Amino acid sequence: MQYRIFNIIFCFLFSANLFAQNKFTGRVINDADLTPIAGASVYFNNTSIGTITNDKGEFSILNAISGEVIISCVGYERLIHKLDTGRVSGKSFTFKLVEKQATLKNVLILPDALRRRYLELFKNNFLGLTEEADMSRIININAINFAAANEKKAFIAYSDTPLTIINRKLGYIIKFDLVEFYYNEHTGQTSFYGYTRYEDMGDKKRWTKNRQRAYYGSTLHFFRSLINNDLEKESFSIARVKADSIKQTNDQGIPYFKKFDLAIPVTVTDIVKKDSSANLHVVSWKDRLMVQYYKNPASKIYLSKKVMLTGNLPTGVRSYVKINAENIHIDSYGILADPMNIFFSGYWVYEKAANLLPYNYFPDKIN
Repeated sequence: MQYRIFNIIFCFLFSANLFAQNKFTGRVINDADLTPIAGASVYFNNTSIGTITNDKGEFSILNAISGEVIISCVGYERLIHKLDTGRVSGKSFTFKLVEKQATLKNVLILPDALRRRYLELFKNNFLGLTEEADMSRIININAINFAAANEKKAFIAYSDTPLTIINRKLGYIIKFDLVEFYYNEHTGQTSFYGYTRYEDMGDKKRWTKNRQRAYYGSTLHFFRSLINNDLEKESFSIARVKADSIKQTNDQGIPYFKKFDLAIPVTVTDIVKKDSSANLHVVSWKDRLMVQYYKNPASKIYLSKKVMLTGNLPTGVRSYVKINAENIHIDSYGILADPMNIFFSGYWVYEKAANLLPYNYFPDKIN
């Protein structure tokens, strides 16, 4: 099986009290003339918690959490507010949105055939290659624009309006406010980030099993197991992969060094430290971290057919995680505070936006 490296970059920047039942109310107005803005989205990033403003620009969210609130509307600059539910009671918030100014970007004017090809590359590397991806559709994909990247055979994609994704496998309508997408056709590296709101497609009970199947073996499942020191219980193990070499001699008696990867088992306490002051877990390791999941995730059989894997596939899957920083930070719900510094390869390379679940999702609840 060949693996390509990718980096899903999302702004998951909040530490949430997911069980607090707090009422969050306010209004959204135009900064220029103070008139109300109807139809503005007010939501907690990467959750299914949110609403839209009424004709008076008013909104009300009953199950507010402490975290990152996104206030956005087409034609206005996005506003990000860090909410502390401990300070919400009895208060009403007013958010002023500034009208978006036109900015010059190095937009690529593509022939129709090449644009169709770029859109197909975008779709595959944004949604992924799983059954969830095949059962998802970006209904306004033509809102995507392309710009040149610094590297050859690479491009950048962005959208001035949120992408609407219908995920018929997991039962979500996803509003993805794409900030930027990068794809390098030569290396296969993909990175993208943005802001996400999930909406349920009807009765949640209908999608319970599919969502549970998507969760187990996922990156969210792993990070929650890691910070809770439950790896073995949740069927994970980890090892640090170190590049090494051994001196050998060829048939002509000429010495050479044969390179290989050495897997060094590590424990959670080796790589995870708790920062109590910030309610974060500081995670650090050298080289790559090999993550073994000892069960077959739901999408493995589907993937084995789609990417034409052959042979006797062992039980479970293996993925690799590399950090491009001294350390990364994860909050108590498995949310990456600095996702721009983490890269995945192995099995997780196939699971992208279509397999992501909202961060107020838990498999033992109907949510």
